[in-house]
Amino acid sequence: AKKNVMNLLISILCLNEEETISEVISLIPERIEDISNIHVIVINDGSTDKTAEIAHALGAIVISHKRNLGVGEAFKSAYNFAVDHNFDLMVNIDGDNQFDPRQIPELVRPILENRADLVIGSRFLEGKKIPNQSRIKYIGNKLMTLLIGRLVETNQTDVSSGFRAYSREALYNLNLHGSFTYTQETFLEFSAKKLTIAEVPVKVKYFKNRKSRVVRNLLKYIVNTLKIIIRGYRDFFP
Repeated sequence: AKKNVMNLLISILCLNEEETISEVISLIPERIEDISNIHVIVINDGSTDKTAEIAHALGAIVISHKRNLGVGEAFKSAYNFAVDHNFDLMVNIDGDNQFDPRQIPELVRPILENRADLVIGSRFLEGKKIPNQSRIKYIGNKLMTLLIGRLVETNQTDVSSGFRAYSREALYNLNLHGSFTYTQETFLEFSAKKLTIAEVPVKVKYFKNRKSRVVRNLLKYIVNTLKIIIRGYRDFFP
């Protein structure tokens, strides 16, 4: 029997990641079982450093936003590229080296086995304490997860993870509005459209003195995210 050709797009969202981007790209597996082709795209969301040049030199496709538009818009650029170029799966990972690209095969497995349309790399699935994760970030994540769980009656453990895999079905069903962040909105949308969501445990590194750009101002983050969630909930579950 002829095997299906499976094309995987790995999208890396970046804002000023010149210190880490080469490591992230170099750790991406060159071969994954049941995947025919692996392509890497870097969405350079208004970086003012050498992120784009480094990524380009390492053979990644680079799409640059002239100015910083936000994680949500960067993600849109990635999934539009995936849909336009007919990819079968897309993995999303951040350019800051918090997640380990060597875990990508574990992330795509449930999709390849037709068990899921969206696979979340969960930082909390195994319930271990994460070194250097600030208490406020931990609480924020937990609250978001509770809220989303309530709204769509799922029992996910990590709705804010930036490390996830999407099936072709999932990519074609995405229709996001928020430019600020996208991670929570996808849950509402997929739950409304009855797509299957799975989680696999992943390792994450937090760096002692690094400030999160999305969560720089926690209150603003919560307000912005809530706005996206409420609007998403209104649209998907009228």
